[in-house]
Amino acid sequence: MLWKLLSAMQAARPGMQFVTRAIVEATFLSEGSIGSADRVASNVGLRSRYQLARLLKREGVPALHRLAAWATALAWVQAAEDHDASLFRLACRSHRYPSACYRLVRKLTGLPWEQVRARGSGWVVRQFIKELRGTQVGAVS
Repeated sequence: MLWKLLSAMQAARPGMQFVTRAIVEATFLSEGSIGSADRVASNVGLRSRYQLARLLKREGVPALHRLAAWATALAWVQAAEDHDASLFRLACRSHRYPSACYRLVRKLTGLPWEQVRARGSGWVVRQFIKELRGTQVGAVS
């Protein structure tokens, strides 16, 4: 599924800089957070998390915390598909509050977990790509 996401992302944002693509790919490969914005900025040679936020916005990519949310939600749906795991069990295994996980899915997708799970990982990928396409490239305030 990851290669489908990455190729769809490439099609949605073909001119994405190497650094930005690396951040997005690392986020999805880690299935969530890759560290604080300050740490990520430092690791890719930027001076601050603000410079990182401007880079992502200029490239038309959601903020780092939103990328992590998409990656996490996709990982949960894939785990539910592959292992028939409930979100409650996945949350407990990753030492998260189940209620916070259910809220994250609803906030991110606008749908409750049961509907997101029923629509599947392909649907989650398509929603992420829609968000990528809907973000203005070059818009920095």
